[in-house]
Amino acid sequence: MQILIYVLFVLLVLWLIAIRPENGRRERMRAFSKTYIAHRGLHDKEAGIPENSLAAFKRAVEAGYGIELDVRLTRDGQLAVVHDDKLKRVAGLDKRVTQMTMSEVREVHLWGTEEQIPTFQEVLKMVDGRVPLVVEIKCEDRHYLKEICENTAFWLDNYRGLTCVESFHPLVLNWFRRHHPQTLRGQLSDRFRKGGPFKALGGFFLSLCLCNFLTRPDFIAYNIHYATLLRYQMIRFLHGFGVGWTVRSKEELQGAKRDFEAFIFEDFLPGKPKLEEERSEGDGKAMTDPIRLHLLVSGEVQGVGFRYRACRIAQDLGVTGWVRNLYDLRVEMEVQGTRLMIDQMMDRLGNERFIRITDIEESEIPVDPHDYEFKVRDGI
Repeated sequence: MQILIYVLFVLLVLWLIAIRPENGRRERMRAFSKTYIAHRGLHDKEAGIPENSLAAFKRAVEAGYGIELDVRLTRDGQLAVVHDDKLKRVAGLDKRVTQMTMSEVREVHLWGTEEQIPTFQEVLKMVDGRVPLVVEIKCEDRHYLKEICENTAFWLDNYRGLTCVESFHPLVLNWFRRHHPQTLRGQLSDRFRKGGPFKALGGFFLSLCLCNFLTRPDFIAYNIHYATLLRYQMIRFLHGFGVGWTVRSKEELQGAKRDFEAFIFEDFLPGKPKLEEERSEGDGKAMTDPIRLHLLVSGEVQGVGFRYRACRIAQDLGVTGWVRNLYDLRVEMEVQGTRLMIDQMMDRLGNERFIRITDIEESEIPVDPHDYEFKVRDGI
């Protein structure tokens, strides 16, 4: 009996290690809690505004809602914004996006309207950083996984706006963790119960989020109807950031607020797009109010990996800005985040091996609302 208890305890510990999400960038994720997110845009088929169309995205932007959208890779390596690979449902066409060129995809009209399937860059240009974007990467075939991830990362690097990526495919998230760690990433999950033995086994792993040890997602996007399952509640116990999908009524929204911090909605208007921010009891300011500081750091800070360690720590904590070496052997930085995040960053830097900080000259400067990364700059 004791051996059985010991085995069960070990299995429980291994399970918790496997499902543990990344929670060091919760402050960055809170930005997605400040507005409701429209699933595939603010679409209305009856009004001739189909899902994942420029019209649906424009309508969401004008209403102030965030946007969730899907990207797929075409045969010629372009990113098309469309949910289904097979176009039967959205266009009555018995063809697959992955077998078509982008020019062929662009000729497809959605739901019998004048709206066409847009490219990812068209959507980014139209949104122009005005609302948050949740980009779901659709990739059923691992043969083009690297290409779709690289393509998505390229366009996100050249976009000034609040974004994150999500996917059902753990290898997509693992690619971003290894090659583009500054991007917020989320594991999509559900209570999978369909398919043959292989799909059932894969669904079991995804449903329990057992691949989190490979991907360390910043958030878990879970079907709201299964939020009470132990598998999801254990992730919440581990301080995972929860995004609920897909909310389809005000009643569902009210219930989902018990288990999630951000919400993807569809087929109804949840009310005001802006959610109330948490307030501290002290000064009445929002707990997540960002500040931006200009820092001049003295000490043993050059030739010891300071800049690249600063970049890694900033990405872990969700601090944005930049760092560069100066000719006088100091390091210049601009850092943006909450006061707590910045203090944690500088404390961790000061405790890194070979780095010795003797002085920091600090001045507060205006916040840059379009700064979403931390970068190493060339010295002057």
